[in-house]
Amino acid sequence: MAKFRLSALANLARQLQFTPLETRAGQVAAAEVLLHDLDSEKAYPIDFVIYRITGYQPNTDRDTDAELLTGLALQHDLGLLIEQVSGGLNLQTSDSTEPVLSIEDVTERFSVTSKTIQRWRRKGLPARHFTFADGKRRVGFLLSSVERFIAAHRNQLGSTTLCTAVADDEQTAIIRHAHRLALQCGCTLDEICLRIGRKFHRTPMTVLHTLRKHDAEHSAQAILPLAAEPLTDEQTARIVAMSKQGSKRGQSLATLARKLHRHRSIIYRSIVQARVARLNKRRIRFIEDPLYHQSDAAGVIADIVSQQEIGLDRAVAELRVPRDLPPYLADLYRTPLLSPARERALFLKFNFHKYQFATARRKLEPEFARARDLNRLEQHLRDITSTRNEILQANLRLVVSVARRHVRPGVCLMELISEGNIILMRAVEGFDIHKGNRFSTYATLALMKGFAQTVPMLLASHRGTTDTEILSTVPDGRYQSTLDQRLDRDQLQHLLDRLDDRERQVLAAHYGLGSDVSATYEQVGAKLGLSKQRVRQIEQTALEKLRSCSN
Repeated sequence: MAKFRLSALANLARQLQFTPLETRAGQVAAAEVLLHDLDSEKAYPIDFVIYRITGYQPNTDRDTDAELLTGLALQHDLGLLIEQVSGGLNLQTSDSTEPVLSIEDVTERFSVTSKTIQRWRRKGLPARHFTFADGKRRVGFLLSSVERFIAAHRNQLGSTTLCTAVADDEQTAIIRHAHRLALQCGCTLDEICLRIGRKFHRTPMTVLHTLRKHDAEHSAQAILPLAAEPLTDEQTARIVAMSKQGSKRGQSLATLARKLHRHRSIIYRSIVQARVARLNKRRIRFIEDPLYHQSDAAGVIADIVSQQEIGLDRAVAELRVPRDLPPYLADLYRTPLLSPARERALFLKFNFHKYQFATARRKLEPEFARARDLNRLEQHLRDITSTRNEILQANLRLVVSVARRHVRPGVCLMELISEGNIILMRAVEGFDIHKGNRFSTYATLALMKGFAQTVPMLLASHRGTTDTEILSTVPDGRYQSTLDQRLDRDQLQHLLDRLDDRERQVLAAHYGLGSDVSATYEQVGAKLGLSKQRVRQIEQTALEKLRSCSN
């Protein structure tokens, strides 16, 4: 079952479940209208969304810094909200004032596949739960919603997605091209439908229906039996493997096609589909910024990054190399540190490349994907990796610094550094520049919490001792269940001792120190009897103290 990507929309969906039925029906209709009006490349404040659906205007003095919702995620969650809320309305198709189409109706009426309909729903086609004439409850679409969606996405879906009859001369041309592709090119049925559909601006399903109709009426001149057999999974895997080897050797697609005794178009399509599958498996999450939705965002971010300089010069950095470090670790300390401005610029660039990848992948139609489209997506991934590596390289010395404080008998430094590098990579993915913290502070807390869990595990694996024997290595000889107790002699405790009680409570609750669960500003405020804004102020003051102590 699909899950909400935005907690604000999940909370709104739960609240709407308790509104009166008549009011709820109007809210579902308003959500559909909003879904049609959304632009996936823009961002919207949560107050705007709530007002459009419920008519309620939230308080203007609320903190909305973290309430800007990307259109991509909002489209997904609004569609899910409409489905969930409409499920409690017990809607009957017989009571609807306009035709209600099932998934099967849409596939037949508009000559598309069920997979295409699922992609439409991800792009913003609203669906509700209805009880149909056969007494079964399932997803349905208002005819006006489908037509409005197709009209709004005509450029992306193709102008002939609407159900228009195939004229006789067009049918003749389709059959002629299909016959040539089957005999001369050796194309499979899927490739024939795809290529003809692209040429005549028809969906592959429409082409397939036309060919089946022709074969039924003219069995002696049937086209479908002439098509080549589709590739098996093993054959596709072999093609992909050979293409990788061929690219290293500079072999062309035609050379590969001759080796495999297949037409070049089949080889091309197999490679493209394999690349599409690989790209779809990548899990990319980015931290939103309004700048990303500007038309000149790429140029602005490039200017911001180019204008920022390295914070510390190489000479100063070299003076701080610890004397007892091996040479291969000492080199890390010679990598220049990042100034606050450059650090912010790089994280802005990092998340912008992730945003570009997510946006481009959402627009990708797998059936019509071209190599140039996939090249663009893969370039975004390379940009993501390059920017991430630049951030990591400048902060690797932090891993060494924190790891050296956690070395124990039976736990070597290199093991901790290896684990710390993984923690650092996770920290880069989750760091939010909009909260005003330095990444070094955020990463230090993450490393200390990670090492508190890793060190006992490493001790157990190396010594093969019981938990009691492991705990005997702790100075006070007792089991220490919380993070502060485990790190009594580590840097975190030294830093936290510089804070007052309330500052320590705020940091411990918000960052999950001493537990595996972190709390939001609202939850921390409710626990301590403070407002969310006051909790944020206390956290900022505490982090400034920690930063000044660690420098």
